Amino acid sequence: MRIIPRFGRRFFRSRRHRRHQPWLPSLRSILLVEFVCGAVILGVLLTGSRGRFLDHLHPRADAAAVAIVALLIAGSHSLFAYQVLPYLRKRSSPGEYDQQRILLDLGEAARYSNNISDVFKFSVDTIASALEATNVSILVRDETTGDFMLRSSSLHANAATAAAASNQGTEAAQVALPKEAFVVRRLANLASPLRLEKEDLDIWSRAAAFIQGLDSEKRRQEQQALAALRSRVLVQIRTKSQLIGILSVSPRRSGIDFSDNDLRMLMSIAEQMALVVENSNLLERIVDQEKMRHELALAASVQKHLFPLEAPSSSKIEISGWCKPAGFVGGDYYDFIQFDNGQIGMAVADVAGKGFSAALLTFMIHAFLRSQTIASSSSAYSASLANIASSLNRLLFASTSSASYVTFFYAQYDERTGRLSFVNAGHNPPFVLHSNGTDGGARKSNGSVMRLTAGGPVLGLFKDCPVEENSFELHPGDFLLAYTDGAIEAINRTGEEFGEERLLNLVKSKSHLPAMRARDEIFGSIEEWCAGTPQFDDITLVVLKVSAAA
Repeated sequence: MRIIPRFGRRFFRSRRHRRHQPWLPSLRSILLVEFVCGAVILGVLLTGSRGRFLDHLHPRADAAAVAIVALLIAGSHSLFAYQVLPYLRKRSSPGEYDQQRILLDLGEAARYSNNISDVFKFSVDTIASALEATNVSILVRDETTGDFMLRSSSLHANAATAAAASNQGTEAAQVALPKEAFVVRRLANLASPLRLEKEDLDIWSRAAAFIQGLDSEKRRQEQQALAALRSRVLVQIRTKSQLIGILSVSPRRSGIDFSDNDLRMLMSIAEQMALVVENSNLLERIVDQEKMRHELALAASVQKHLFPLEAPSSSKIEISGWCKPAGFVGGDYYDFIQFDNGQIGMAVADVAGKGFSAALLTFMIHAFLRSQTIASSSSAYSASLANIASSLNRLLFASTSSASYVTFFYAQYDERTGRLSFVNAGHNPPFVLHSNGTDGGARKSNGSVMRLTAGGPVLGLFKDCPVEENSFELHPGDFLLAYTDGAIEAINRTGEEFGEERLLNLVKSKSHLPAMRARDEIFGSIEEWCAGTPQFDDITLVVLKVSAAA
């Protein structure tokens, strides 16, 4: 039979939690104290010289003293039982709250509020009022860093900039618990709330000093955050997969510790907050996606206006182009430029990559070429095609990263001489089909094909990029097709690419058609080849045909 109880962990844990409860005497203990006091008083009155004095006053004086002490004990007991003790119990007991009403109010706030910050603020204020806590805070996991950032606090007017280092008198900093914080890792592995004692924090601090490899700055940030939050209880806000938030509750103003019912209420609120945070994150992602779609649609509209709305007016040539991006915006670019000196410029470029970043470079190329057009229209300035390409290369090299580059083809047709000058900086070689006569009024190709390959490397990779300019004469009926690699890399359902040879044969079969019609039929044939398979790259076609009467 065990006489001395076993002092195990459970004993000390319960004692540690109970010591935060204010001690109040029971009626039995008060009565015992009153009897002891009465006995002491009677012992003093009825013994020695005081007893002889009472006997001298009256033979029954001792009985009267006993009766008077008994009445005093009864009166004091009544006073303590009906006045003092109820008052002390009322002052030392936490206020009552309706848990169901709190949960319903929080649910209503989450359902009808349009701002999650308002929901957080309503929640922390409601919890602080119900539990009489000095501070209640909500921290939410940041999607980017993984740290838990303070989103709302009943103590700080501006939770986002609460002073985490106020004890040191430093400027206000954002309160955050690092994802490597000790309490965060413990919360992730616990199924119940975590109580924090001051001695716990002291023990952790001393233990951390002896552990190698710990980030002392992260430990300091954790301690400052917990001090700023005045955390007494930390409750997990979690989904099935991960910890997404933390509910921090400071001690009660009365010093009374939180009961099991209080913790169950906090866990119920944390479950509601998990749904609120998860829905908010989902809503933010939807809003971001809609915002991105809007911005992409706007960028696509702007990029569409970069392409020429109509072909240059010329009696010597027909010219037409078309670009189909793989997404909202693309990295393909083409443009026509008509000079005052009787020359017509034609540019085709393909930026490495897709999407917004590639589209931004097409805007840069467009602005550069248009500025060159204005400069070249002045008699005081005239730039060669090689100089234009070299200047564009320096601009791209200075403005982009080492992973960005552009393939670039630019040509100018001189209506007076019929010569075509061009530079090709790493671009797919355009086809030129020469013609030699008529058949029923239609020009026919003689099978002579020229590939415009000479020029230089791609633009934007090297600071100095020498580009060679070439020229040749175009004759009536000659047909030129410039394209980007999306045309030859288009795949069908079996994964086979359209290929350069298939494109060349298609051009030969369409070269007798007007430029716009040839462009449409070539494009239609490529789309028919794809037969509904996803388009993985932008497709651009530019057709130039010398008029038969030229």
